[in-house]
Amino acid sequence: MRADVFATPLLDDPAVHRHFIRKAGALYGVIVALGFTLFFWLPDALVLREAHYSGWWIKLVLGPLLAIPLTAAIGWLAASMRWSGLGLLVWVAGGSLLAWIGGHVQFDGVSWLARLTDIYPSERMMYAFTDSAAAYTGISMAVGIGAGLVIGVIGLVAVERAWDASTSTYGFSLKSIVMLGLCLPVLLVLGLLADFQINSSTRGAIADVQQVIETVRDPNADLVRAKLGPMARYRDRMSPNYILHWNTINDELTRLAVDVQFDTGLVLRCPVMLGNAYLCTDLGAKLGEWMTQLIAENGACTNCGLEIAEPVRQWLNTTVPTLGDLESVALLKHHGGWVYWRATFNSGRQIDCRFSGDQPITLDLCVEAK
Repeated sequence: MRADVFATPLLDDPAVHRHFIRKAGALYGVIVALGFTLFFWLPDALVLREAHYSGWWIKLVLGPLLAIPLTAAIGWLAASMRWSGLGLLVWVAGGSLLAWIGGHVQFDGVSWLARLTDIYPSERMMYAFTDSAAAYTGISMAVGIGAGLVIGVIGLVAVERAWDASTSTYGFSLKSIVMLGLCLPVLLVLGLLADFQINSSTRGAIADVQQVIETVRDPNADLVRAKLGPMARYRDRMSPNYILHWNTINDELTRLAVDVQFDTGLVLRCPVMLGNAYLCTDLGAKLGEWMTQLIAENGACTNCGLEIAEPVRQWLNTTVPTLGDLESVALLKHHGGWVYWRATFNSGRQIDCRFSGDQPITLDLCVEAK
């Protein structure tokens, strides 16, 4: 047994061993979170980035920020337990919590960041955590319970092996860290299964829309054969520079609306249902026409097919007559679930309006721009 020249032999100094084991437990927890990130959030982010999705990085940033402190604390706590059974129970809870975080970041986390960066912040949730989302997350949490038990068992052995491989100053050697990484195969299984339940539906929809756009952009593609013939009219305005926005998802997670914004000004809305992307429509032209008609009719927009919140209708009815003649309407910002348009008047005044949802689209905010 090693001994420090200035200290009692390690066998007689349990405090040194206890301190190391707790640090090893915390580091083990960090490795668990990093493994979950590697197999759950990172592959999702890489596919979404390739698909030109605007928020490809959000879950990859928010997820580890929540998971790493949690699992580090769980690892430290489990390693501090006098009874190994209690430590296993802590990791059972930890595995379930990892899946819970994964499910909520997909909806609540993305919605929180969207609210934080919104030009007109609202208390409304952009992507609601519905019963179906809770059900899929619950399945992943059940898998997380089993994974947490295995992670806990491995941890009992790994932290002691890390101690055996520690440096002469009781630090972590490379071999110690390798021992703590023995949990990674379990995280691979948990990450892949949770990804299938939680991430795959939205990621698949976004990737499918991107494939449709690339097919239409290809001058050699037979759009009639690909059942995309009506989209040929958009081809001249499609450029290689475009961004996809996840706009809506229904409560059952079976129907999504994905918007495509090109640097040419073209904005398309593409529905995806049950894993199939359908023909896209010119959202920009539709909203531009509606915005113009809203001004012309003082907030009425007769036969628009637009759902207008009553306070917004009243505000437009009162305000529009005071603004002067309309000069232009233009897209101000596409913010995922919210699409903002600005109307400019010859008086120099401007109003901003927010359109949200799909089938029907709702006008839920109009304010005078500062």
